[in-house]
Amino acid sequence: MRTLIGLFFVLLFPNSVLGQSDFGEYFGASYVEVKDVKTIIVELPNYPTIIGQNIQIRIAEIAVPNLKAKCKKERNLAKKAKGLLQSVLSNSDEIELKNMNRGMYFQIIAKVIADGISLDELLIEEGYAVKNAKKKKSIIGAKSHRLLEENEKYKQENTQFI
Repeated sequence: MRTLIGLFFVLLFPNSVLGQSDFGEYFGASYVEVKDVKTIIVELPNYPTIIGQNIQIRIAEIAVPNLKAKCKKERNLAKKAKGLLQSVLSNSDEIELKNMNRGMYFQIIAKVIADGISLDELLIEEGYAVKNAKKKKSIIGAKSHRLLEENEKYKQENTQFI
């Protein structure tokens, strides 16, 4: 009898019972705004308004500086990163959400791609983010600042020869 009940739940609710962690992809999201350095707000036109309008998407697999940090340098870094995201997303024609998952507090976490540009990779390349790690605070404080400084030096050195 228990086996029959268990089989019933697996067939009725396969995602929750089997612990699905990837909820697929979505193509054609519309940009609304950048909330913070890691969260964007989009609309999903093919979904009902209750689940498709003003949806917050967290960019997966990165640690970013905080706009409300005590450190002035970290706040400035976060403002620059937010500006970069706003620029890329507001000029994009196509936004894709890949490898969508549900995070803590039920927010959607996804790899976000705008016109073929992966936002997590862009932020890392520009020195505004690092690959996500368990000790996020120590990485943001030290590595992000170091990455930004290295990136600025690299840009200065390479623009002297142009």
